[in-house]
Amino acid sequence: MNIAAVVLAAGGSSRLGEPKQLLIVANGETLVHRAVRVAIEVGAAPVILVVGAEADRVRAAVADLAGNESVVQIFENAQWSSGLSSSIHCGVRAALNFDAQISAMLLLTCDMPSVDVNHLRALCEAFNNGATRVASSYGVTRGIPAVLPKAEFNELLQLAGDKGAKALLMRDDTIGVALNDGTFDLDTPADVVTWRAQERHHR
Repeated sequence: MNIAAVVLAAGGSSRLGEPKQLLIVANGETLVHRAVRVAIEVGAAPVILVVGAEADRVRAAVADLAGNESVVQIFENAQWSSGLSSSIHCGVRAALNFDAQISAMLLLTCDMPSVDVNHLRALCEAFNNGATRVASSYGVTRGIPAVLPKAEFNELLQLAGDKGAKALLMRDDTIGVALNDGTFDLDTPADVVTWRAQERHHR
């Protein structure tokens, strides 16, 4: 099973006021570095990092990982400000161009602190060469991180505007894997304060 990973890290973080990709976790690692690293650790290949806003700084944050071009590929989405769908398009095309034998894509962002390598591994194991998609389940919804089969790549390429794969992942035949605190992401300064407090509590 050949699963590529697409890490979406192109957003402008307008509500946060600073690039969320470059926020530092407790171990001194940036969020974007952490996301790429765990995608590598779960065995995804290639790992496609889609950058946009603050592209040079985000590239620099993963320079040590991107040195292995056979695993990590960085692509800049010049249209990042048009919405999330353009970054998904960029990632899908890059993955297909890298390896035509890819059978599925692990889609994730870097702003969900509860996502770790164990959760990504559980998603990939649930996929198990299946024809259907596997999504993270949290609250009353499903979303990314998610594994989507190659048969649905064309549907991802039809997304428009600031829409992700939510509608696809909410279909009845989607396999769900529970993700604790999956509804929490880092969109505002208040979110970051809460996250920092949680990190200190768990040290």
